[in-house]
Amino acid sequence: MVKLGSVELVADKDVKKGEETNIKALFTSSEQKKEFELLEDVTRDKTGIKVTIAKVGSFDTKADTSKKKREKTNCSSLLKYADLSKNLKASEDIKKGDKLGVTIETL
Repeated sequence: MVKLGSVELVADKDVKKGEETNIKALFTSSEQKKEFELLEDVTRDKTGIKVTIAKVGSFDTKADTSKKKREKTNCSSLLKYADLSKNLKASEDIKKGDKLGVTIETL
């Protein structure tokens, strides 16, 4: 896997270990739109990506946009709308205000 980018987002709610959460529920709209620089090119519906959220878990999907290396992007534009609502079980307790790293890699 090749790292495409990463960003640190601030949790907007408490989540207990084992509870289900997702990007839309865990982060505000402005946090979801926090930009980061792509380290490689991505092609819509072709580039397979793995999204890993600290203290939550990871899921696999396809890029929902085409962008070139060094372009700015964010979770809202890189991921499909359904991916933002994809439930994952928290691997650790999360407190509102926790800074969680989100890492995106190619599959």
